[in-house]
Amino acid sequence: MDDDAVESTIQFVDSIFGAGTGKRHLVFLDKIENGALREAIYRYHALEADTTHLSLEENYLIGLCVLSVTKNHATAAMFAKVLLHLGTPKEKILEAIARLSMWIGGLPAAEVAFSIQRAIREYEAEGFASLGAWFPMGEERST
Repeated sequence: MDDDAVESTIQFVDSIFGAGTGKRHLVFLDKIENGALREAIYRYHALEADTTHLSLEENYLIGLCVLSVTKNHATAAMFAKVLLHLGTPKEKILEAIARLSMWIGGLPAAEVAFSIQRAIREYEAEGFASLGAWFPMGEERST
């Protein structure tokens, strides 16, 4: 395992969600049994952390849209919650989903909208706790 990739993941996640969340997120990522796939995810975090040309919000908004059209609704919902955590207005998220209808059609976009609207309600009700799957409580991996 590349220690730099692990450290960059810790720093990236801590920068978004606060100190200690990076190591808690490693516990989640450790559930990926294939080491090559797990390391690829670490490297994606390093790519995301580079905001030279795309902001963090733009990155997650693109991700939200791509995940939505590829029917990865659970991960898209988590990305919506990250966007809310970053301070993105829910109206901007819902507008991006509405605009998907130009490319994927109204009915599929409506299906996505229902999923994202539920994620928004969960985040509004629970805040950071609604992202709990990514940050197992009471667990932290030492590096």
